Amino acid sequence: MSVDTDRLISFFILWGTPAVFSIVEYCKLSKTEKKEAIRDLIFLKSIATTGFILIGGVMASLGRVLSLLPLHVIGTFILAIGGIVGAVEAWKTERKVLLSLF
Repeated sequence: MSVDTDRLISFFILWGTPAVFSIVEYCKLSKTEKKEAIRDLIFLKSIATTGFILIGGVMASLGRVLSLLPLHVIGTFILAIGGIVGAVEAWKTERKVLLSLF
């Protein structure tokens, strides 16, 4: 397992910057908004789409940084599942909107 410094810096910039901004914005929310945000994040649809995409992306990136092919493959697989579920959910939502127009 070798760590490439360029990949490590890119990893921290790619995933660290949005994480820091998200934490800062979360801290600015009121107490009721924080509860609502947590409720939305633990909703099954949110976990199956956004959660899988983020976790898969982090795992795949970390697998590339650490040169661990199994971690990269598992992360890519989870990322693909999240993308497929997200696409199906978007298609179902769009389909409902289109059907309501007619």
